[in-house]
Amino acid sequence: MNTKVEWKRDPFRFAMLARLNDTAQAALCVALTIGFFAAALKLCALMHGAAIIALVGAACAAALMWGAWRAMKDESPAVVALLFAALLAMLAVGAHLAMLDIKPGRYTKVLEPLLGSMWNYELVTAMAWEDGAWSGVYLIVCALLSRIENFSALYAFKLVDLVCQTMCALAVGRLAKMRGAKGVGAVAAMMACVLAPTMLFNAGVWAQCDATFAMFTLWGLVMLLGNHPLPGCLLWGVALGTKLQSAFIFPLLIVLFMKNRVQLGHILALAAAAFLSQIAIILDGCGLESLLMRYPMQIEAMKWEGAGLADNAPGVYGLMNVASVREFSGMGLYLGIACALIVVMAMLRSRVTLTSDILLLGALLLAAGLPLILPQMNTRCLYLAGMLSFACAGNVRRLLAAFVLEIVSFCAYIQAIFSFTVAPMTVLSLMAIGVAVVIALELIGEIRGQRAEA
Repeated sequence: MNTKVEWKRDPFRFAMLARLNDTAQAALCVALTIGFFAAALKLCALMHGAAIIALVGAACAAALMWGAWRAMKDESPAVVALLFAALLAMLAVGAHLAMLDIKPGRYTKVLEPLLGSMWNYELVTAMAWEDGAWSGVYLIVCALLSRIENFSALYAFKLVDLVCQTMCALAVGRLAKMRGAKGVGAVAAMMACVLAPTMLFNAGVWAQCDATFAMFTLWGLVMLLGNHPLPGCLLWGVALGTKLQSAFIFPLLIVLFMKNRVQLGHILALAAAAFLSQIAIILDGCGLESLLMRYPMQIEAMKWEGAGLADNAPGVYGLMNVASVREFSGMGLYLGIACALIVVMAMLRSRVTLTSDILLLGALLLAAGLPLILPQMNTRCLYLAGMLSFACAGNVRRLLAAFVLEIVSFCAYIQAIFSFTVAPMTVLSLMAIGVAVVIALELIGEIRGQRAEA
């Protein structure tokens, strides 16, 4: 039956199942974005800076929407599929905007005094605000936000995180496609990055900004897997200058270097980017030791403060009744390095073509396994692992691992934020260790499968 008759018989079904070309998709994206902007502007009318909030929200919704549509492009999606993806994108952004007014204790006790103190100094000095717990890019963001006078700094923090989480979602969608996922799977991974409870809680309830370092780390991984080593290493250098936890997956550089996909010059570019992103700390008179030895210095300081080996973080130390930083911190650091090298050697000794899926599983194993061993990890140490697990969730076992990892992180968040114990840390630690084991088995299975095909 011809198209004209079908249109006359059931115009609504015809419209929902129609396929759009790129121009029509762009027009639809613009129309939906304008509609979302108008709705957000009306809903946020009583908030200070409503126009800016609505504009940032609309831009993020448009980016998520267009990214989801491009992920499904090869499958020629119907209009109903495009509209469903757009609805998820707008729902995710709307959920983040709805949390802007939540004012956590961390903001009142830490961020607000920090911004007030930074405002009293010139910009370079503010960017070098060194207390051992902050890295260069975070300090730069805080220093710039301290200069804002006519807009809520709390809103600004959360909007920065929203933008970064949007970019993380786009990177996760790209990684899922690179490992061979279908469009629907890539879209699901994207939306999980902005709709998962831990992602919403991280900024919306806790006013954290972990999406900043995750954004640079994930896009650097996209570039490296896409055979663009220089921009990939530069992004990883900025990620390292943002937060040390980005280094969890850096052992992959050894694998890529040995496989001739990364050269020494690229690694030097990474080091230069990490240094330049924290140059304000050096310009303000602090030594190189504060940059190069930050993590060991933090562990050394904890030895004399009587702190535990983990700050509400699941891991092997959560299984110990008595665990002192003084006795176990050195062992944990060296054991973490040894485990990272074991993963690297296993991938190199496999003697198979390292596909994007194998490399992604290796990155996930490092991001989910090392925090369980290293000392002085905090509640948010599995943040990067959670995002990578969404990108890798290609079968039931991986999906279950991502789900359990999300439960573990969420329970740890609830305990850290509200001092409410959902499950004992022993149980959460065993669950997290079980997830790492499942990921390791998945990696071994993929390597064996690749070897069988060869």
